[in-house]
Amino acid sequence: MDIHKQRISVAVAESGRSGTVEYLSEITSEPDAISKLCDRLGRSGKQFDEGLHRSGR
Repeated sequence: MDIHKQRISVAVAESGRSGTVEYLSEITSEPDAISKLCDRLGRSGKQFDEGLHRSGR
């Protein structure tokens, strides 16, 4: 996730250096939107290791 004050850009990546990266969406930084995202990711049936990337801008 790339977090800004009002918006969060969300992507998932496969493990390893050669894993693919898929952009999912951009959501608001509201707790309800983050909760919905977590529910959406959990329904996929895949195992996720949480990670966070904060833009260095």
